[in-house]
Amino acid sequence: MPTPILQASIGFATDKGIKADNEDFVGAIIPIEPQLTHKGIVAAIADGMSGCDAGKLASQSCVGSFLSDYYSTPDSWSVKQAGQKILSATNAWLYSQGQIRYQSTKGLVSTLSILILKSTTAHLFHVGDSRIYRLRQGNLEQLTRDHRIYLANDKNYLSRAMGIEP
Repeated sequence: MPTPILQASIGFATDKGIKADNEDFVGAIIPIEPQLTHKGIVAAIADGMSGCDAGKLASQSCVGSFLSDYYSTPDSWSVKQAGQKILSATNAWLYSQGQIRYQSTKGLVSTLSILILKSTTAHLFHVGDSRIYRLRQGNLEQLTRDHRIYLANDKNYLSRAMGIEP
């Protein structure tokens, strides 16, 4: 009996909200074999923080670096190990570039949510408030928790994001 091949259809939608510019960035890769078996399918979405100096660059860097670096990691690494190393390196780069280019901890800051489908398992990586949901049999379930701190009804801020701290 042949082994079933992992397949996916991918679509994205983002909305700038009340901001003047859309600082969202999305990307996905459905690789061919042997990468499909060894690494799986990756989809990512990031939203540059509107109050930072270079939110669009931050979101593009988060998604772009993860997609390119993930498929370059050794096949012997677990999804968790590869993801954590890439996110740590990307976060360090964003933070340092924010310091160098803008002399600010809010120079290059972005949320980031990643879904990796490998074999029969979904792996999630999440920082910030760009949510991941699962739609199953008509029911929508939020799988991630927003990293936000609420001070009052109209005052809240991100408590975690890429590039905001080393």
